[in-house]
Amino acid sequence: MKKLIIALMLLLPFGLTAQEMKFGHINKSAVLELMPEADDAQRQLEDMNLKYRMQIKAMEEEITKKEQEYQEQADSLDATIRRYKETELQRLYQSYQEFGKTAQETLSKKAQELMTPIEAKINKAVEQVGKDNGFLYIFDVTTPGTFAYMSDKSVDVLPLVKKALGL
Repeated sequence: MKKLIIALMLLLPFGLTAQEMKFGHINKSAVLELMPEADDAQRQLEDMNLKYRMQIKAMEEEITKKEQEYQEQADSLDATIRRYKETELQRLYQSYQEFGKTAQETLSKKAQELMTPIEAKINKAVEQVGKDNGFLYIFDVTTPGTFAYMSDKSVDVLPLVKKALGL
C-alpha cells in the first residue's frame, strides 16, 4: 500500500491531477458466482469428490470388517497367521491413507485446471474495463481487510465487468 501511495505521489508532479485519477473496485468472487462456467466446474468437482468419498467409505468398511474378524479370531490364531492378518490390516490402512491423499491432490489439481481459465477470463474483462473506462487502478476487494478505507468515489466496476462478460 505504501508503494502505491508513493507511486501516486510521483505521478502528481507530472501533470496527473487528483481529478484525473480514477479508481475502481470489484469483488471478483461475485463475478465468479455469476459465471455459468464456474457452476459447471463446481459440479464436476462435486461429482469427483462424491466418487472419492464413496470409495473411501468402501475402504473404511473393508478395514472395519477385517479388524473385527481379526479381533474375534486373534486368540485362536497361530503366530504366523496372526502376523499375516496384522500385515494385511496395516497394508489396507496404508492404502486407505494413500488413496485419501491422492484423491485430495487430484481434486486440488482438477480445481486449478478448471478455475484457471475462468479466472483468466475475469481478469481479462477487468483489464479491458479498466482500459476502456480510464481507470488508473481497479482493486479486488474479495479478501476482507485489504483496505482500511474505501471512498464512495471509488467506482464499483462489477456492472461493467458483467457487461463485458455478457452476464
